[in-house]
Amino acid sequence: MVEKDKLPENQIFNKEHSRLYYYPGCSLMSSARELGESLFAMAKLVGSWVEELKDWNCCGSSPAHSVNQDYALLLAGRNLILAERQGIDDLYVTCPSCFVRLRTAENTLRHAPVKNDILEEAIGKRYDGTVRLKFFLEVLTDSRRELFKDAVVNPLKGLKPVLYFGCLLTRPEWITGFDVLPYEAELRSFVDSLGVETKRWGYAKQCCGAHLAVTKPELADTQVDKIRDQAKRSGANCIISFCPLCQVNLELRGSKDTRLPVFYISELIGLACKLKNAGSWLKKHLVDPIPLLEENKLL
Repeated sequence: MVEKDKLPENQIFNKEHSRLYYYPGCSLMSSARELGESLFAMAKLVGSWVEELKDWNCCGSSPAHSVNQDYALLLAGRNLILAERQGIDDLYVTCPSCFVRLRTAENTLRHAPVKNDILEEAIGKRYDGTVRLKFFLEVLTDSRRELFKDAVVNPLKGLKPVLYFGCLLTRPEWITGFDVLPYEAELRSFVDSLGVETKRWGYAKQCCGAHLAVTKPELADTQVDKIRDQAKRSGANCIISFCPLCQVNLELRGSKDTRLPVFYISELIGLACKLKNAGSWLKKHLVDPIPLLEENKLL
């Protein structure tokens, strides 16, 4: 939990945004620590503090549902039960894969009583359907987006990113709970407000190979090379990713001579608003973004 007395000096306090509950997922504790740290700083910037779902467990992403759908439902369903028991109305999820698994379980438990019976037998409680699952990008909507814009003191001129959504956020609305198409324009406008020059391209929703990077790495390498090649053809010098697995694949896989820095949007907010620890997040990247940032005098 982030303590209120450690808010940054340039925070913009707003009582409406005082607390955010989140489901971290496994990657936020390991390969995507820079995402977690930058997200927490981003929340503090608007006067919020974040609190982790207590006693959470792996949601089963992504192999569990391929092996046994009932076991996958129990893994995700237990987290929903925990959120209800802890009185959480809105639960933010930081990973698209985790988000899809939790949303799928939530939808199944709402509409298939027999599946809720299985959950009750295993956990001792039925899911009542009171938890609203939200992807972390939804923090950027409405008044919060304006608060972030107002906090920009270091416009990121010289950065020319493409937005990479990946394949999970573009699933049908009944799975994600929102239509990504109109949201893309709002997100692009917000990113541009940080001072960057967003490039248009046609590979924003192409799969990066995801977990095939483990079982069939050559296929993931091919996918990543195509994505990075198209990014460069568009004139981009970096990529903005919204998924921990995509971020790792896009920096690690493929040919070394095509590599580009891959930022999280929360990291760029930290840089644009000159948050204290922004430099430490960047050290965790597999493709060093420091030369690009220094070239454009952004550090």
